[in-house]
Amino acid sequence: MHGKYVVHLLDRKITKLMTSMKKFFHILLAAVVLCSCASQYSIDGRTSSSDLEGRMVFLKTVSVDGMNSIDSCEIIHGNFSMSGRCDTVCMAEIFLDTTPIMPLVLEAVPLEVCINDTVYKVSGTETNEKLYEFLHKKAALEQQFSELPRKESRMIMDGKGEEEINMTLNNEMMKITSDYDKLVMEYITQNFDNILSVGVFMIHTQNGQAPMVTPQIEDIMSKASDKFKNDSYVKAFMQTAEQNHRNIYGK
Repeated sequence: MHGKYVVHLLDRKITKLMTSMKKFFHILLAAVVLCSCASQYSIDGRTSSSDLEGRMVFLKTVSVDGMNSIDSCEIIHGNFSMSGRCDTVCMAEIFLDTTPIMPLVLEAVPLEVCINDTVYKVSGTETNEKLYEFLHKKAALEQQFSELPRKESRMIMDGKGEEEINMTLNNEMMKITSDYDKLVMEYITQNFDNILSVGVFMIHTQNGQAPMVTPQIEDIMSKASDKFKNDSYVKAFMQTAEQNHRNIYGK
């Protein structure tokens, strides 16, 4: 009788232990699934342009060494989608075949991409909303700049003198340049705590010119956080710019 009681007690303990282990593994599995989901990016894209049907879309991350392709898909019926692992927030670029068309901040969240004839937009996060707010303001200033030659032609047709024309256009050019510099400075300095500062810095410095330490770059770096200064792209740019400065000025 005593032996049966011991066996019964032992069975109850084993059953309880097995139940606890099942609960533990269920919790562990749920945690793994959540972690897996939390480190995944997803891009849901659409376009109304029939010319893009069948074109390949590539997602590439930006690094010091250039662009690294991490995903691709085909545009089918005006839609495309990509998803994959995202261990850290970083700057990326969407390419159509071999042509870069739009930057984005790649994050472990769902993103929506719109590619139309007149609208290029990434939404889904506050950072991307701010990035495209900056890009739209930048485009507006570029549009103002592109209209200056037409304004010059109109002034000539209206009989304005050369001196008046030059003064007017120079003043407008200086204002556009000043507004652009303020825009860049605002979006970089107000976002030192996130990747947007680096993104705007990339857009501003990837202008086809050799890296140089300009007064604006000096101003940005004097205000910059350590996080910004230690970014791999920023560090590489500054090292090259400082070396170019030494090569030109000898100091």
